[in-house]
Amino acid sequence: MTKFLHRSLSAFAVMFFVVLSARPAYAQITNEMRSKMTVPDSAHIQIVTLRDGSTIFGRIVSVNADTATFQTQAGGMQLAAASIREIKEIETSDVHGDSYWFPNPNSTRLFFAPTGQMLKQGEGYVSDYELFFPGFAYGVTDNISIGGGISLLPAALEDQAYYFTPKIGFSVSEKVHLAAGVLLAGTRVGTGGVYYAVGTIGDGDASVTLGGGYGFAGGKIQRKPVGMLGAEKRLSKRIAIVTENYLLPVSENNKLYSLGLRFMGEKITTDLALFNTANSGVIGLPWVDFVFRF
Repeated sequence: MTKFLHRSLSAFAVMFFVVLSARPAYAQITNEMRSKMTVPDSAHIQIVTLRDGSTIFGRIVSVNADTATFQTQAGGMQLAAASIREIKEIETSDVHGDSYWFPNPNSTRLFFAPTGQMLKQGEGYVSDYELFFPGFAYGVTDNISIGGGISLLPAALEDQAYYFTPKIGFSVSEKVHLAAGVLLAGTRVGTGGVYYAVGTIGDGDASVTLGGGYGFAGGKIQRKPVGMLGAEKRLSKRIAIVTENYLLPVSENNKLYSLGLRFMGEKITTDLALFNTANSGVIGLPWVDFVFRF
């Protein structure tokens, strides 16, 4: 009997200690969530994730001590701070019907060509083009980014190619973006590249990009420019159609076309496309790339 009583008291003491230890953490979580329970402006909507895993779209319309009135399309409800795991504010334009479209994680590029949109400071991505051409890009500031990569062809190290892509740009307005940069590529044979400028009208859901540039190699700049016209249109939350087309400074087969699909997650995109020249008589060159945003 004495041994049983001793074990019971010990178990009770442990449970009491756990409860006391959890109370400050619980209070801290509640206070932190209470500070996030704010009424958004008319341009934003809120996604609330509850502790049971469910998600609701709407807007907090009033806040009391430990509760908030949350307005959805179905009506109003009372939410306790303790029941909320996360509150995320998004732009109203990102909600399509009952679905939240996360931002396009690869809006600064088409397939390979850049758009006028820029990475923000501290943002970046790692990429892999055609399996054998990995690369990266990083936003040094909101207006300056750098990128580059090296080939991983099944050949000797000295036979690999490399490229470097600094870029500067700015937004004239919310949907007008301008940028310029250089693509410098090289092998053991020599170096060359393109000086370019691009302009993009639109955003990550729908945009048109027009660009042009001059190729250079061996210290000489070509007299004829290269032109580029591209576009991207988001068809759904996770799928977009992309095209990237060139007018090349050559006398024959000077038009290069492409069309494909972009599959999107919140941090990653996969592009599947075909590139082809006019009157080639074949289906085209398959294109595949993977981009992971960080």
